[in-house]
Order: sequence, then structure tokens, then C-alpha cells
Amino acid sequence: MGAKSFLPLLAIAAIACSIASLSRCAIASDCTRDSTGLIPLIDLGPGTYLGFPGGLYPFGSNQRPEAHTAAGVSIANEITPLDTLGSPDSNGRIVLISVGMSNTTQEFQTFLPKANADPRRNPKLLIVDCAVGGQAANVIRNPNAAYWDSVSTRLSRAGSSRAQVQVVWLKEANASPTGGFPASAESLRANLATIVRIIEQKLPNVRLAYLTSRIYAGYATTTLNPEPYAYESGFAVKWLVESQIRGDSLNYDPARGPVEAPWLSWGPYLWADGMNPRSDGLTWPCSYFATDGTHPGPGARNLVADSLLAFFKSDSTTAPWFVSTVTAVSDPVVAPPRGWITRAYPVPASRILNVEAAYRAGAEASILLYTVSGRLVGSSPLQRLTASTSAARVDVSRLPSGVYYLQYRDERGPRDSLGRRIVITR
Repeated sequence: MGAKSFLPLLAIAAIACSIASLSRCAIASDCTRDSTGLIPLIDLGPGTYLGFPGGLYPFGSNQRPEAHTAAGVSIANEITPLDTLGSPDSNGRIVLISVGMSNTTQEFQTFLPKANADPRRNPKLLIVDCAVGGQAANVIRNPNAAYWDSVSTRLSRAGSSRAQVQVVWLKEANASPTGGFPASAESLRANLATIVRIIEQKLPNVRLAYLTSRIYAGYATTTLNPEPYAYESGFAVKWLVESQIRGDSLNYDPARGPVEAPWLSWGPYLWADGMNPRSDGLTWPCSYFATDGTHPGPGARNLVADSLLAFFKSDSTTAPWFVSTVTAVSDPVVAPPRGWITRAYPVPASRILNVEAAYRAGAEASILLYTVSGRLVGSSPLQRLTASTSAARVDVSRLPSGVYYLQYRDERGPRDSLGRRIVITR
């Protein structure tokens, strides 16, 4: 069944639920819709969806342009603790907040304890969940919406203020979208543009904003935000970030004129086509979702939270202020490893994870498995298959469900990065 053909059935289901009470709706998710045939943006690359290229960034690339990254790194290195009036204070805080809807708060509430418990978290960092259920993009695009008062209230309860916030994670969607692509995605992009301008106005010290689009919604049985709108929300984020990169709008640099918005970037991109694995193996089992198929259940919340934590700890524009041991970051050119991981399967894994790797030179090598906090929890030596390939079997049967990262390591070359994400389920 194509993604668009889901919509007539969902319209019938929507009668039973209002938008305001959707999270309490008793309609069951439809677990038969475990794929739409849509291609994740990171795998679409320069290919097109209805005439529009994929990739997270311009020209079908998944890599931030170097100049934009350099600007973000420069801003990140300037992030310093502030007092509640917004002035630099060594005894102050660096405040990170969430902005968004019900899915956002559910995922961020799971992220909060994980981040606060992480030993590498900057002790000056204060994380506050300011996302609220029912506050979709087409609601909070109004600067006079009650939502913005709730942001101030939550910050005050946390002992903070609007002037102390410097970083935002923004995840939004339009409630009950209608119309075809690209009009519906353009509507969301316009709302997101308005929202980041409001952030600049109401939270004047926010320097960095990271955006994430929706996760899979093929199991949804209401019209709140089903497929293909969840998938297409990725294009709204892509177009928003690209407009700033091109210099068309949303200026963040005071040297170039009036500042309209924070510096913008993708956070983790987490849409995958249900149980059809994307290139890094990510899938979305139906059991990960709440009964409406739209909101995240514990499985989805944990996967998003783990991905968000890994992003904040590793990105060159977040590590300087999120991680306690990093004071400044540049983007040096790193020599390529002598080998690298080419494939990991099955994902999700539950007992044995098979890993294949390519060699550039003969050397004893291993596959290491880490948690998102950087703790080594597994390893296995690579066994040579051919002159240029090798394989390993990693026992994951005793590890709890969650997101993990693989690393290729040999004793003769630099380490591969923790770039291959895998999921373990029980």
C-alpha cells in the first residue's frame, strides 16, 4: 500500500479522537503497515522524491558544509555559563532546552535522566524540557501563544530564565496536515522559520538550534501526523537549514546584519521506513510506539534519547559546551583508518551481531562495541575472509536493549570513529 493511500482510512479513525486528547486515544496502531517504500533522506542523497533531492544538506550531501560547520564551532567555543540576567558568570549555567510538541517532550523526558547521569556531561549544563503536548508548529508559530509563557514558567521552576538559554533542540510538526507535497512541507518550513525567529526574540541569548524531523508514522491510525507527512517533515527541516546556509534568510551573524535566528543545524535524523532497514540498520518496530502509532512508546523514546545524547556528545558544534573535558574544537583533517566497517547485521540484533570490514593493509584488527556514553561493552577479533575483507561475530545476548556504536581498531593505524550505530532489542 502506498503512503498516500493510508489517508482515507485515517480520516475515518480521526473521528474518534480530537487533537487535544490524541495521546489518550484508544485507537490501536496498525502494525501491518511496517513499510511505505519511501527512502530516508540520508539514503536518498542526490536522488529525488517527487522531483526534490534528498540528503540532509545542499546537493544531496549528509555532511554540513565546511563553512557552516566552522561558524557553528566558533559559536560553540564561545558558549560560556551565564547568570539569570544573561551576563557571563563562572558560577552560572549553560542552559539547553527542548521546544516542541507531545512527541518532543516524551522523548526529551527520557533523554534528561540519561544526560544528567552521564559522567562526561558538563557540570555547568542545565537541561530543561520546555516542550508541551498539543503545541504543534501551527500553534506556537503565534508569538502570543500561551506556549511561550509556559517556556518562561518551566525555566523559572528550574531556577533559570529566558536570558540564560543558549541552546535549543527543536522538533515540531503541523497537526493534521493536508494537501500534497511540496506544499504541505513548505507550510511546515514556513512555520519553523517563524518559530526560530520567535526563539531569537524571546530567548535572546540562544546561539545554536538543532532540529530533528519526525520518526516513522506508518503505524498511525489517526490523521494527527501520519505518513507521508512524517517523512516529508524532513524536507521542511532540510529546506529551513539550507536557506540559512545559502544566506537567503534567518541570518545568525551580527557581522552580516540584523540577527534573525540562531545558527541552525540538523540534530539526529531518525526517520527510517518502518522495518525496512536504512543504510545504518535503523528500523522502527511497531512495538516501539504508543497505541495510536504516532506517539513514541518506551522503545522509541529510548532510541531517540540515546541518539540525541550521542549527538550532543560527539558533534563538533556541541561537544565544546556539552562535554566537560572539551574546551575548544576545530575540524582537523584526520588520516583515514587502515580499515573500516562495511556492514553490520542483523539490526536490530538480539543474540549475535555479524560485522564485516575492509582492510587497507594487513594488520591484526578487532571490532569494539560501545554504549552511547562511551563505555566498552564488547569486542571480537576480525577474521580474514579474503585479501581485503574480514568478519567478526559479536555476542550481544547479555546486553540490554538500546543504541550502541561499533568501532574498527587495529594496532597499526588510527582508530575509526564511532560512526556505525546499531540497535539491540530484547
